[in-house]
Amino acid sequence: MANIIKADKSNINDWARLSYGMYGDHHSLEELITSCQEFLIDNKETGYLYEVDGKFVGFINISIRNDYVNGTDSSPVAYVEVVYVLDEYRGRGIARSLMKVAEEFARANGCKQLASDCMTSNTASEKFHKDCGFEEAERVICFVKNVC
Repeated sequence: MANIIKADKSNINDWARLSYGMYGDHHSLEELITSCQEFLIDNKETGYLYEVDGKFVGFINISIRNDYVNGTDSSPVAYVEVVYVLDEYRGRGIARSLMKVAEEFARANGCKQLASDCMTSNTASEKFHKDCGFEEAERVICFVKNVC
């Protein structure tokens, strides 16, 4: 049986462990627990977990952005910060179900648009977003220069 549950203090460790699956190359589990705790403090950010038979197998983090969001023409904008599903549960419509929660969150918070992004090299994410009804708005090249 599947269930979508709002992230809260009771499931923060599960949320962080799923986040580690996405960000483990760049952040420790402890850093991700802290990040999830901070996410809960700000009422303009939220997360939802997808549970299958008592196991959390995916999540989505959503925020409300009042600053300019690339490609949008309204404000505020609901923004999908991340959507992630464990490899062995992909292809079952879980991410699509989580994206529907993001759409509901956007409407409930007075947003006319839902935005997201992915790396240009992540063709699977690009296809997923387009399959969910997103339209590509623009492409951005980010630059960095070390000065020290």
